[in-house]
Amino acid sequence: MIYEGHLAAAERSTWPLGSSIDWDRIDRGTALAEPEILAALHDAALVEGYLPLFIPRLMQMVWDDVDATAVLSVELYDGLRHFTALKRYLDRVGYTSAAAMESELVEARRRAVDLPYESSDVLAHLTNFMCSELLAARFFRQLARRTREPVLKELLSYMARDELRHSAGAGDLLRKRIQTDASAADRILVVAERFRHYGNDVVAVPVAEQNDFHSILAVNRKVRQICGTAPTEHLKEAIRWRSARTSSGS
Repeated sequence: MIYEGHLAAAERSTWPLGSSIDWDRIDRGTALAEPEILAALHDAALVEGYLPLFIPRLMQMVWDDVDATAVLSVELYDGLRHFTALKRYLDRVGYTSAAAMESELVEARRRAVDLPYESSDVLAHLTNFMCSELLAARFFRQLARRTREPVLKELLSYMARDELRHSAGAGDLLRKRIQTDASAADRILVVAERFRHYGNDVVAVPVAEQNDFHSILAVNRKVRQICGTAPTEHLKEAIRWRSARTSSGS
């Protein structure tokens, strides 16, 4: 089973919230001197806290796939740990209180609770989830490089590793579907070309900074591993095909 491998990876990389992070060592002055980073952590916390709505929606779509429901269950567990860690950090540094963070999360969930999720779009949701987790890993790594607060560096490093593992899990689920239906690869590529971060259900998530070629390359590599072709390659081929048809007058 796919799940057993990912469960083993999750167990190897687990980081107990109470003992892995030295919360008393946080440098509040340094943290508060980086308001842009704290604002980014705030939005990331809302995305992580949205998972109890988002993941069950996916699980309903893949209820007959034991691997998929199990892999998504691990993601839900990790996501709530991320939310708790970010909430605690923001509370400890004095950016916002834990109670205020929870109230904001409830309001964000309220805005998203009735969003339509069609089961026919399961490939699209899994693809967007895979790419979202991949870019979340890059996002946390970039913040870890930017911040001068040492405890946050450690926390973000743990979270980035988790996100890479989640992306790998979603990739394995997509690969399994391609093995059953080869046409799924083309549909996955089309979705990747129009990628939408699932976190946009609750906050405005910047997918990548302008001219962030590293993020584009990361998504290309990931999707090529799954489909055998990168989204940019697939898009170029589609443009050439349409141009050839136009030139021939057909």
